[in-house]
Amino acid sequence: MFFRMDYIQQKTLNGTFYYRRRLPSDLIEILGKREIKLSLKTKDPIVAQAQAKRVTNKLEVEWQNLRKPKPLLTEAQELVSALDTTQTYTEVVHEHGEITYDEDGWSNFLDTLDDRTPSLVEEKALQMKYDIINLSDAIENHIITSGKQGDRKFVNSCNRSLSFFTEELTDKPINKYSRREIEGRLLKGIQEEGLKTATVSRRLSDVKAAVNKTILSFEYQFNNPFEKHKIPNLRDDEESRTSLTTQQQSSLIQLLDSGGVGDTMNALNILFDTGMRVAEVVGLRTDDIYLEHEIPHIKLQRNPFRPLKTKQSQRLIPLMGYALEGVKSQLTDSEWLFPRYIDEEKGRVKNDGASATFNKRIKPLGFTCHSLRHNFKDRLRLANVPMENIKDLQGWSRGDQASRYGETSLLQLLYNDMIKDNVMSSLPSS
Repeated sequence: MFFRMDYIQQKTLNGTFYYRRRLPSDLIEILGKREIKLSLKTKDPIVAQAQAKRVTNKLEVEWQNLRKPKPLLTEAQELVSALDTTQTYTEVVHEHGEITYDEDGWSNFLDTLDDRTPSLVEEKALQMKYDIINLSDAIENHIITSGKQGDRKFVNSCNRSLSFFTEELTDKPINKYSRREIEGRLLKGIQEEGLKTATVSRRLSDVKAAVNKTILSFEYQFNNPFEKHKIPNLRDDEESRTSLTTQQQSSLIQLLDSGGVGDTMNALNILFDTGMRVAEVVGLRTDDIYLEHEIPHIKLQRNPFRPLKTKQSQRLIPLMGYALEGVKSQLTDSEWLFPRYIDEEKGRVKNDGASATFNKRIKPLGFTCHSLRHNFKDRLRLANVPMENIKDLQGWSRGDQASRYGETSLLQLLYNDMIKDNVMSSLPSS
């Protein structure tokens, strides 16, 4: 071995670097192996270090999640699965210790309950086996099986949707909800509680997905009562999100030209001349920035701390104007472009905090950060940029253009569009 760094090995001189690391002792049994070993696919020690750091960060997040206690529903599902699928049962372990089952698992299991009180896990397993589970359990199952327990936005949305129905209709077995009472709840939310139709639709969508997944997982033989409901006049009550008026854009440019420095001003510069979302900006790694390229640009891609909204959100974004200056001013030797908004301990981007801070700065001007995204699109349209290319820049395309042109050619195409007719200083009509 001729080269060695933390978790990095090089088997031969000038050979490929490998990442090799022993698993923590408490995870060996869970993962069924003692070490991680994978190729970093590079012979460059600098690149290898960067790659290894990314692997280490990802592993730390995964291991942290594995160490979290299993939810009650998960333990119950595992017990049901063990009793359902094995003919000779040995070493079925739960919180009471080991119990040996021979011949029929469920009958032997039920025999043991004659002499003792079932644990919470066993009670839940019995309900799942012999009864239809409640809506709250269906929501919990949906969160667990989606693998999004750490996604606060997803979990909060699911729980709000659960409350929307259970506070009015109570929490009961999912086959006990009638279509009529569900429709009544939807109408009450819109007509009496003043909720937007899109909000009510989202509440229905969350619950419908959870119940569908539960019916499939537990092989229930009934239809989903939350399916095929129509929200009347859906989205007709939406307030259209508009871009900036001429006066608002002029005020923003004055603010950006004022010479202010710091995370907030740099982020506003980037948002204004890229049309990116706040989470996309504050979740950037410095490795995503290519200033030395012939066309300075951002290669927006997923990372363990910040998933992107859709697969199409991965894209190339040329840097120019205020965005280029904002990136240059923000760059440091940190792994992250905005380390202030990275929670290393929880493995996530602090998007809500960033949005609140940035919006507070521009609130006196009469708009929010999301308006900058619409404004960027309108500026491109005013410059007669083809809609297909606008979709690429905003992350709405399916990526067909990249495969057609190649990344470098596509980057040049998008760059030419952004400077077309001086788009970076075009003002929309008020």
